[in-house]
Amino acid sequence: MKFLLTNDDGYDAPGLAMLRSVVSGDESVVVAPLEHQSGCSHRVAQYGESLDVQEQAADVFSVNSTTGDCARLGVSTLAPDVDWVLSGINDGGNVGHDIYLSGTVAGAREAVFMGKPAIAFSQFYRVGMETNWDRAGQWTRRVLDMILAETPEPGTFWNVNFPRLEDDAPEPEVVHCAPCTMGFPVKYQAEGQRYTYAGVYAERMATPGHDVDVCFSGNIAVSRISI
Repeated sequence: MKFLLTNDDGYDAPGLAMLRSVVSGDESVVVAPLEHQSGCSHRVAQYGESLDVQEQAADVFSVNSTTGDCARLGVSTLAPDVDWVLSGINDGGNVGHDIYLSGTVAGAREAVFMGKPAIAFSQFYRVGMETNWDRAGQWTRRVLDMILAETPEPGTFWNVNFPRLEDDAPEPEVVHCAPCTMGFPVKYQAEGQRYTYAGVYAERMATPGHDVDVCFSGNIAVSRISI
């Protein structure tokens, strides 16, 4: 098995390093943004716009652009023989309508557009709690084995979100669920003519049994997304 790995937190992000260690028994190539690209959605370079690619280490390439461009460039040019594209592990959740805003998810979506099966992995973040990347890696291996055992369905990819739990909490369940369609909390703080977004991610509304509810309740949300 050969994997193309990408993310939107940058080629040197700890979540991407953990993802690479999870698949260390297989061949992998990293093609990821040079700098943080969170929230860039599915933006890609326009016609005639050049991309600067640097090999930062063996089979680790940085691109001065978005996750969408990284997946596109990786699959088409830098590693066209990959079997799967894995995007993440993102430092922060990508549930509900985050799938339209997330660069992490866009990397998986772009891979499917180009004919490769793909999975996006994200680790929900809670203020005041440090991310346990070792545990996120264990969950990634667990879910990855489950998904790889299935036959990929053309035109779809997987979006996986891990809960943020105390280190001594019991192992979470893996729950297959639909993305929540409820909106994100829209709140702004006004200072004169300047408005700063002030919504609280963890206070978003959640449809019972959908990915926001599943992840925020302490379980692993696994959603199959159709393009």
